[in-house]
Amino acid sequence: MVSIRVGKAAIARSLAGVLLLAGAGLWQPAQAQYRGFGFPFFGNNPWFFGRPAPEPRAPRYRQPREREPANITAPPPPQKSEVTPAKTGIVIGDSMAEWLAYGLEQAYAESSDIGVVRKARPSTGLIDQCKGELRKWLEQSLANEKPAFVAIMIGMNDRRSLQPCAPSGKGDGTKAGPFGFRSKEWVEAYGKEIDEAISVLKSKGVPVFWVGLPPAKNVRAADVGFLNDVFREHAEKGGIGYIDVWDAFVDEDGDFTMRGPDVNGQTRLLRAADGLNFTKPGARKLALNLEREIGRTVLHPGPAEPPVAARGNNPPPMKPNERPVAGPVLPLAPPPGKGDALLGAANPERSSSDARLLGGEPAAPARGRADDFSWPRGQESPGFAQESSSRTQESSDVAPGSGKPRPRGASRKSGENAR
Repeated sequence: MVSIRVGKAAIARSLAGVLLLAGAGLWQPAQAQYRGFGFPFFGNNPWFFGRPAPEPRAPRYRQPREREPANITAPPPPQKSEVTPAKTGIVIGDSMAEWLAYGLEQAYAESSDIGVVRKARPSTGLIDQCKGELRKWLEQSLANEKPAFVAIMIGMNDRRSLQPCAPSGKGDGTKAGPFGFRSKEWVEAYGKEIDEAISVLKSKGVPVFWVGLPPAKNVRAADVGFLNDVFREHAEKGGIGYIDVWDAFVDEDGDFTMRGPDVNGQTRLLRAADGLNFTKPGARKLALNLEREIGRTVLHPGPAEPPVAARGNNPPPMKPNERPVAGPVLPLAPPPGKGDALLGAANPERSSSDARLLGGEPAAPARGRADDFSWPRGQESPGFAQESSSRTQESSDVAPGSGKPRPRGASRKSGENAR
């Protein structure tokens, strides 16, 4: 009976120990359970499974994604600078021009070189209603200003038909019907509006830049690209600069993108939620190409090149400590009246061989030299001729005094008989 009681007590203690171990395992953290394969007493003990369990990896830090902004419809208003800028530029056009001006303001925010004046009407365009309102507005915008440059960005609202102002050739004086967008007649009439705007902007006598349109969401890329082609053609014809901004807002496949690298190369959200307006990084990138052109032509203009007739053959002035590209040119032809003799010769007429060399004839070789191929040998030097004739007589197989060849072995037999 005593042995049975002891066995029951041992079993009870064993069960209690197992329950304690299981409870301790449940209280361990999840990582400790995984490291000990679910048993906390394994842990990092190197005696189990041959090697210690690996250290837990630190959790990855994921940068929070930039949230989509609200539907921005206009850039912030311009801020008055405390320092008067040395030069002022005018940005004129529609709502796109206002974003362009805002981007330039950000570019020159910490500089007093350039100030930007906005002259924008959000709903305007180049298509006039035959009242001359566009020309009046441009003239009024430039009337009291003394800009260092003028930039225009307009045309997003012109993707529609155009009503011509001039009457048709009919006798009743009725006007022709509206021209469809992208038609031949539309391009011709719209080109006249562009030329008129360019003439007004050039009246200030400062550099003028026509900034193309960027791609936009829910707008056909073919229509915007068509307008840019028309702008570029007339800008080149009018003698003003054209600024292309298309590639700044497309991906690698040439499609419209909301995100892209900013001016610092960091991927940022460039367009507003509507895909038409811009964010602050997008406006800054919109003005990047124009900023570069302003720095090249307005802030740091290069020296004006003289006319071609005035330049002549004079080389450009050299900078100090600059090595010349080429030295003075020396003529190789002899001066007139000196014949064919080379300059620097001690006696140009010392021998006739020099004259033959100048005429292209080879010089006569010396007698007996390796390049002497004269024939017959009688013209050779006396010593050389005697030596060659003696060798010829000893080795000749022709009998003296006869033209017949001597039989083979005859010279050998004659020598034996002589012995």
